[in-house]
Amino acid sequence: MSQGVAREAGCPYERPIAVSEVDTLVWHAVGSAADAPDGTLRRVDAAGRAVCLGRVDGAWVAFDDTCTHQECPLSDGELDGTVVVCPCHGSEFDLRTGDVLTPPALDPLPIYETRIADGVLEVRLSPPPAAAQAVHERDDHVPESVARAATVAGPSLEGLTLDDIDLTDLDVWERAVPYDWLTLLRREAPLFWQPEQDGRGFWVLTRYDDIVAVSKDFETYSSEAGGTSLEDLTPEEVEARKSMLDMDPPPHTRLRSLVNKGFTPRVVNTYEERIRAISRGILAQAFESKPDRNGEFDWVEQVASEIPMWVFSEIMGLPVDDRRLLIELGDKLLGNTDPDVVGAENIQELTVRDPSLRLLPFSSPFSLDLIEYGRKLGEARRAEPRDDITTKLVEAEVDGSQLDDREFGVFFILLTTAGNETTRHTISLGLIDLLAHPDEVARLAADPSLASTAADEVLRRAHPVHRFRRTATRDVTLHGRRVKAGDKVTIWYASGNFDEERFADPFRMDVARTPNRHLSFGLGGPHFCLGAHLAKLEVRVWLEEMIPYLQRLELASPPTRLRSNFFNGIKALPVRVVA
Repeated sequence: MSQGVAREAGCPYERPIAVSEVDTLVWHAVGSAADAPDGTLRRVDAAGRAVCLGRVDGAWVAFDDTCTHQECPLSDGELDGTVVVCPCHGSEFDLRTGDVLTPPALDPLPIYETRIADGVLEVRLSPPPAAAQAVHERDDHVPESVARAATVAGPSLEGLTLDDIDLTDLDVWERAVPYDWLTLLRREAPLFWQPEQDGRGFWVLTRYDDIVAVSKDFETYSSEAGGTSLEDLTPEEVEARKSMLDMDPPPHTRLRSLVNKGFTPRVVNTYEERIRAISRGILAQAFESKPDRNGEFDWVEQVASEIPMWVFSEIMGLPVDDRRLLIELGDKLLGNTDPDVVGAENIQELTVRDPSLRLLPFSSPFSLDLIEYGRKLGEARRAEPRDDITTKLVEAEVDGSQLDDREFGVFFILLTTAGNETTRHTISLGLIDLLAHPDEVARLAADPSLASTAADEVLRRAHPVHRFRRTATRDVTLHGRRVKAGDKVTIWYASGNFDEERFADPFRMDVARTPNRHLSFGLGGPHFCLGAHLAKLEVRVWLEEMIPYLQRLELASPPTRLRSNFFNGIKALPVRVVA
């Protein structure tokens, strides 16, 4: 905890004042530069501004003492390596760049320069080089000359018109992600009206900057007003099935705080060796004992679904033997528009017509099975607590009360589907992408240290979620068109991740791409993926452990895609071991 300057009890915490241009040029003495243990936090004053000093790797770093989420002193928080944790709601910031690592904070933290002069520590209210570079990466767009020099052409738009686009046509999504449609929308109709056969229609935003802006502005674009499903639900139906995804701050922040600390970078990093052992064992078994006489096996069944579910089971404290049951139930919830997954009688187009099913998550009868599983698990943890996320959930209180059975069940569904399904499909889509780019596989094999940047590139291109929905709470004008209060507004990560104005050569796979501020985790808003650090770690470790196998594998037949414009899923991926 903080070892900084004490403040008088009851003294209000000052809102940070604006930094003048003069102050960015002047060095301000802030005290002795004497050594202190790593992890020390100390509040000082620089030109009337509250600045926090942190001890990292034997050196002092300086940053704003006020969390960008609310007026809360970071000097009362915790410093873990290069990450500072806000004591109020657990927001985490990277002290090298100022980037938000864990919401609810949305805005980056100002980082300042430090130096030592004659034994005195001095601070200048301007960013050091790494933080300044991060500012440019957040704000800069790809120059037009760089965009024109792309080495990999985007999808052909020849003969394509806006009238050809129907984002509700699930047969199209089952064949492939329609990147040509999304590219045309970015260029010609960044705000597009999509009619629905059985709904009110919705607005479509496809440009990176618009997606981040909408994600951040939850007061104008609400997750709670109409929920995040495209279904036209009544307020009562939204309330009955509401999960954390269907909430805005502050209720969303309070609920997220129940498990936030279990998924922070410092906690997740402690899982690395266990994830590595799990990945290594699953890969070895798949390649050595699972192939049939033709050397073939289903990548999804034997590898992609196994790694994240083993990890999730251990973090949640679930019986590992139940993992196939939970995978099956998760598939049926997220694959609720695919008759091959749920049966023709249970597809969402039909279940939404049943008033009783509209009260359930995903309007799915299978959600009851997962809720019941979670209820029994919760009962077991109340009777016999353990050191796992499930126990933290059943013991936690929100506004003075513990979660009731419905709230716990819905929370369990969210964690189960998000904790397994998303990473699973990224691993499948990532393998397809890698096998289509042998030169990039060779780069990774020659330099395994690229695994971290390669993981982000896989996540950018193999985005597990295509889009999310918000609801406008007031009339606004975007791109010259009027969005009315109550309108459905959708943000398309599948498009923003290939925005030519934010990614140089966006259709090229580059395992060394940097910067790579992709949208796959919901960058910019309070709904930034709770398990983002865990997912990236799993993908990175999988890549590292996969290096010896990548050049021994080929596709045996085309993948079978999920029939969905929400989830970028792979149902089956036959592969063949060739050497």
